[in-house]
Amino acid sequence: MPEFPAAADASIKDSSLRVPITPVPLRWRSTNLRKPKMCRDFHRGSDNPLSDEAQRRFYPNVLIVGETGAGKSSVINLIAGEQLADVSSSASGCTLEATSYDLVLTDRQRQGHLIRLFDVVGLNEPSLSKNDYLTAIEKANVLITQLLRTGGIRLLVFCIRGGRITSVTQNNYHLFRDILCQNQVPVAFVITGMENEQPMEGWWNRNAALFERSNLLCTSHVCVTATPGLNNVYAKQYQTSQTAIHSMLLDHMSGASWKPERRGWFIHIAGKLLKRVTKLRDRKQHLPLKSRALTVEELARHLEEKCNFLPEDAVELTGKIWVKRTEYNGPDLVKEEDADDLPDFH
Repeated sequence: MPEFPAAADASIKDSSLRVPITPVPLRWRSTNLRKPKMCRDFHRGSDNPLSDEAQRRFYPNVLIVGETGAGKSSVINLIAGEQLADVSSSASGCTLEATSYDLVLTDRQRQGHLIRLFDVVGLNEPSLSKNDYLTAIEKANVLITQLLRTGGIRLLVFCIRGGRITSVTQNNYHLFRDILCQNQVPVAFVITGMENEQPMEGWWNRNAALFERSNLLCTSHVCVTATPGLNNVYAKQYQTSQTAIHSMLLDHMSGASWKPERRGWFIHIAGKLLKRVTKLRDRKQHLPLKSRALTVEELARHLEEKCNFLPEDAVELTGKIWVKRTEYNGPDLVKEEDADDLPDFH
């Protein structure tokens, strides 16, 4: 495993309040890990430094997920109170590729809470090509390593744009809640695109039943305006949204994180995703050899060469992954042609 470079020890400041806080001794795993930022708090004027105990704790890991166009990057910037995520790059990346952001949220008692957001790329299609699958499990292996080293998963935040429940929405919900998190992690919905909704919460009151009918369930939700708009035309809704999403996140900070056993977790994810590749092979036998579903030998070789497993471990894992794909564990992914029955929001 690579060594971690030492973190800089400069004081961290709130970009809006210019209030110094105690520097957090961090060791960065990769260039994707960012230094903690002080988010805008509920009550301006917060000047209490983080406690020593808080600095020693693992950051609670929060996964930010959703389909392309749902506003994940804007939601991350809303939480941070500054431009951290590039909204123009939201469509790029491979399935289960993740970028993390370390932040500090301040509660109503002006106490700081460390938090790490993982922006994780989801599925845009119900099936995966062989190459997409191999890349996805490679990214999953990296993500699992990061999450287990830092304490597991505390919360899954699912971004949904207020418009229509699509097959992609359902597939990503299944991917993250059932496959990645095995239905063991609380799910929070962030409904974006509420700029013209007054009040924003009224949208949820009208549409909550549609989520239940589609089997999209959550433990908490918030409706937000994730952009201040041109010339700050939505500044009031934006500030209200920031307060609401901070409150929702802080409500989950006192809970326990889910931290499964590593090998079983990887086998579960890789096996369930392999089911998507098998279906692709069955439907498209005419594809050239390089595009067909992978073999046991190809998968074992990939685990050894790209995921750095020992040869004997790669063979053992491949056998278990191949069996796992045949087990039933929740609903299948929804095909685009089956999406006509999905309800529209009001």
